[in-house]
Amino acid sequence: MKNLSAFVRTACVTAGLLSAMGSSTAAQLTTTGGSFASLIGISGDFNPNWLGGESLYSAEFDLTSMLRGANLGLSSAAAGVTFTLVGYEAGFNNAFLFGGQRLNNRANSTPLLGESLSFASQAQGSLNYGFLSNGLGNLFGNGSSNTGVILSRDRTSALLLFNDTYIDADLDDMVVRLNVSPVPEPETFAMLLGGLGLIAAAMKRRRQQDPGCATA
Repeated sequence: MKNLSAFVRTACVTAGLLSAMGSSTAAQLTTTGGSFASLIGISGDFNPNWLGGESLYSAEFDLTSMLRGANLGLSSAAAGVTFTLVGYEAGFNNAFLFGGQRLNNRANSTPLLGESLSFASQAQGSLNYGFLSNGLGNLFGNGSSNTGVILSRDRTSALLLFNDTYIDADLDDMVVRLNVSPVPEPETFAMLLGGLGLIAAAMKRRRQQDPGCATA
């Protein structure tokens, strides 16, 4: 009976932990300004070399249109952010910058698809990112007419498009995927640590009361 009671207490604490971990404030992406633009029939063709193939993105994003020159930000809460290079078309060695770090689209002739930057907590508001054409010169920042944004249907992810200063204007020279994730609230961390302590104590008592549960 004691073992059953300990098991029930442990199960209840585990359920509480799962509930606490799910209580983090959700963050979504939002845009201001910019103009709707089709990605079909633009100068050049929107045909980046996709990481994993185009079908991985077409179910989540509408790849036929974008917001050109829109400013992208976090709408209502801080969030973890991850930027991943998922597409490119240019021969230039372009670059993406955020938080003092840099993503290149290639190292000389070697594509760097899949390279990423992650930040545990980004404050709500405009995201201070930018692109460099051929890796140098003027920064084309968030909201530049050389950039475009495609939001996912649930607004927790976006494709950031860049057109470098070469001939075409199809905004597929560099495609960076942004994913946002909730940042647990401070009380959630406290509940998590307290719950883990209770689980550890319950397991220790159970081993002491039932030597058959001890590991070899």
